[in-house]
Amino acid sequence: MRAELSASYAASSKATRVTCAALACGWFGRFALFGKSLDEYLALKPYAVMTQPWTLVTSGYYEMSLAALLVDATGLLYIGRALEPIWGSKELTRFVIGVNVAVATFSWLSMFALYILSGFDEFYLFAKFSGFHGVLAALLLALRQVLPEEPVFAGESSSISSSRAMASLRSIRNKHLIGTYLCFTALYAFMSGGRHHHIGLYLFDVWGAYSAWLYLRFFQPHGSGLRGDDSPDFAFAALFPPAARPVIARVSAPMRAAATRIAAARRRDATSDVESTPSSTPRNPTPSASGAADTAVRAKLEKSKISVDHEDEAAKEKREKLAERGRAALEKKRSNPSEDGVIA
Repeated sequence: MRAELSASYAASSKATRVTCAALACGWFGRFALFGKSLDEYLALKPYAVMTQPWTLVTSGYYEMSLAALLVDATGLLYIGRALEPIWGSKELTRFVIGVNVAVATFSWLSMFALYILSGFDEFYLFAKFSGFHGVLAALLLALRQVLPEEPVFAGESSSISSSRAMASLRSIRNKHLIGTYLCFTALYAFMSGGRHHHIGLYLFDVWGAYSAWLYLRFFQPHGSGLRGDDSPDFAFAALFPPAARPVIARVSAPMRAAATRIAAARRRDATSDVESTPSSTPRNPTPSASGAADTAVRAKLEKSKISVDHEDEAAKEKREKLAERGRAALEKKRSNPSEDGVIA
C-alpha cells in the first residue's frame, strides 16, 4: 500500500499535490491551531452563505476529521494517477475546481429546500458541514467513464493470489467504486442519526456524482467544437442496477432535458462558427461526440509521453502502464461503436 501511494505521489502533478496539501493544512489548522472556531470561517453554513460566499469554495477543501482526510488524499492520488495521463493536469484541475463549487452551491440550495419542506425546521438552516468527499465522488465517476474495467487491486504478489479474500478484492473494477462509495456514505449518514455533518456528507456525494456526470456527459470539450460523451453505457440510468434504471430515468428527466438543451445550443453555436469560415477552407466530416472524445484522449496520451522525461523510473513505468491501459480501453470502445446522438 505504501509503495502504491509513493508511486501515485511521484506520478502526480503539482496541482494534485497542492490540493492534498490544502486538505492537510485545513485539518491541521482545526486540530492543532484554531479548533472548532475555524468552522465558522471555512465550513458551509446555509444561513451564512450570503455574507460568507467564499465558503462555497473553502468548504470543499476543509476536512474536520483525520479519517476523512486520509480517504480523500488517498483517493485523489490514486484517481489522479489514472486520469492525468489521459485528461492532462489542466483538465483535471479544472474539473476538480468546477465540481467543488457546483457541489457546495447545490448542497446549499438543497438545505434551503429541506428547510422549507420540513416546515421551517432550523436544523437545516443552521447546519454546518464541509469536506472533499463530493469531489471524490465526482472523480470516482470520471474513473468509471475512462477506465471502467481496470482492476482496483492489480498487485501480482503470490501471497495475495493465494488468499481467497484478496482474490475477491482483485475482481473489483473501477466501475464498481462509485456505487459502493455512495451506498456506504448513505448507510453511514443513516446510521449516524442524520446529524448536520452527515447530511452534508451525503448531499456533497450525491451532487458531486451528478454534477460530474452532467459535465462529462454534455459539456467536457473534446476539440472540433464537440463536447460530452454520448455513449449509451454512460447514460445516467446506466450507472445504476438494471432494476432501478426505469425509475432513475424518470426522476432525472427534467435536469437531463435542461442539460440537453444547453448542450444543443452550444453545438449550434459551434456549427455556425464553422460555417462562417471561408469556403476555400477544407472541411472534414463532423465526427460524433464520442469519436471526438476518443481523438482528444489519444492526443493527450501522446502528449503525456513528453512529461515522463522529468520523472524517476518508477513514476515513468506507472504512467506508461496507465497510458497503455487508456489506449486499450479506447480500442475496446472503438470496436463496439455506438450510434451518434445524445442518449441520457
